[in-house]
Amino acid sequence: MPSLGSHLARARQVAERLRLPEIDADRGSYYFGATAPDVRVITRLDRRITHFYELDGYGQQDSVARMFQEHPGLAQPAGLDAATTAFIAGYITHLVLDECYIEEVYRRDFGQLSPIGDDPRRNVLDRVLQYELDRLDREDRRAMDEVCTALMACSPPEHIPFIADEHLVQWRAVAADVAAQAPDYSRFRRMMTRHLVEAGLSEGEIDAYCEAPEEVVRDALAHVTAARLDRFWQDAAERMHDRVRRYLR
Repeated sequence: MPSLGSHLARARQVAERLRLPEIDADRGSYYFGATAPDVRVITRLDRRITHFYELDGYGQQDSVARMFQEHPGLAQPAGLDAATTAFIAGYITHLVLDECYIEEVYRRDFGQLSPIGDDPRRNVLDRVLQYELDRLDREDRRAMDEVCTALMACSPPEHIPFIADEHLVQWRAVAADVAAQAPDYSRFRRMMTRHLVEAGLSEGEIDAYCEAPEEVVRDALAHVTAARLDRFWQDAAERMHDRVRRYLR
């Protein structure tokens, strides 16, 4: 699924297009919401609890609808404070973007039923693609600096029913740190080593991968055409825009 830099950059694009007061009044809470489903990195809880999506389910799924079905108190902005409203709007962008990526990129190009379904490196290549897309999204430093400043100025919302308050406090620092990271390959080894080990690569092979990340990126991109990626981003942008607007209007 897209990494946090991509989630932040794409949520910002949605906000710029919508220009709704519920978002613009608290961009920090909105951006924080766009990262929050991945709080499971520190909670170690099952992904479904924060993403409302079954990775093993290949039928039609609607993670936003499932979130509101399970937590109806969040389904209508009326009655929520401004920060929580902006946070949930951002949260929606994350859920929708992950859905689009799973269904339009991962399963088609790297999943078990994809043309490389028998390749033990398929999940590595997917992670490499996510890293590269994230890196490209970070290249707009003006936008990312704006996001980082907004994140640092916001206060984590309270009483989100599926995320403990103390975990959101911890996660705000993580999200702001992620937003500030440079668009380079300095994190490549740290991000990829576990996945390379799981793929069965030796220590020497892992060193070779991490010493030449551009080569691995080219390998990953060879499995997804530029036109397909463009369609994915366009579709995701429309779906995020429409879902957030529907929530707020």
